[in-house]
Amino acid sequence: MERKKLNILKFVIFIALVGVCIFALLENWTTISNLDTEKISIFIKEHGLLASIFYLVFFAIKPFFVIIPTNIIAIAGGTMFGPIRGFLLTMTGFFISGTVAFYVARLLGRGFVEGIIGKRFIKLEDNMEKNGFKILFLLRLPPILPFDPLSYACGLTKIKYKDFILASLLGVVPETMCYSVLGKSFKNPLSVEFLLPIGILLIGMISSKFLIKPKKQSEA
Repeated sequence: MERKKLNILKFVIFIALVGVCIFALLENWTTISNLDTEKISIFIKEHGLLASIFYLVFFAIKPFFVIIPTNIIAIAGGTMFGPIRGFLLTMTGFFISGTVAFYVARLLGRGFVEGIIGKRFIKLEDNMEKNGFKILFLLRLPPILPFDPLSYACGLTKIKYKDFILASLLGVVPETMCYSVLGKSFKNPLSVEFLLPIGILLIGMISSKFLIKPKKQSEA
C-alpha cells in the first residue's frame, strides 16, 4: 500500500513538471510560432544542448497527447539536428516516451489508459509475458501502429519491461533512420536521399499486411 502511494506521489510530481513545461511553452508560443527554419537552425547551433533537452522533454510529454504523430516529430528532429544527431535524439526520445506510457499504464490501469487512447485499439495476446519480445518487435517494425498507444497497451499486459523497451527500440530503428534522413532532405523531394527512405517506408507498410493479418486470421 505504501509503495502504491509513493508511486502515485512520483506520478503527481511528474505531472506537475509536465505542467510547468507546457506553461512555459504556451507563454512563449508567439515567439516559437514566428520562427522560421533558418532561425531554428541558428538557435540550435547556438543552444545545442538546450534544444536537445527541450526535444527530449517533448517526448516525455507526448504520451499524454497521443494525437501528435510521432513520424512528424522524428522528421522535425532530422530537420533540426541533422540525420545522425536527429536519429540518436529521436531514439532516446522513444525510450523516454515508451517508458512513460508503459509505467503510466502499469500504475493507473485500464480505466486511465482508455481515457487517453480510447477503447478501440489493438488487443494484445495473453501470452505477452512469454513471447512479448517477438510479438512486440513484429508490431513495431512496420511503420503502421502509433507508438504511444501501443506502449500503453503493452503496459496493461504481463510483458516484462526489459522485453518491452528492447523490442520497441529495435523495432523502430529502421523507420527512425528513414524519418531522420527525410527531415534533412525534404527540400529536395527528387533526390535519392528523399526517395530512398520513402521507398523503404512504403515497403514496411506493405509488409505489415503479411506480419499482422495472418495472426488475426489464425485467431478467427
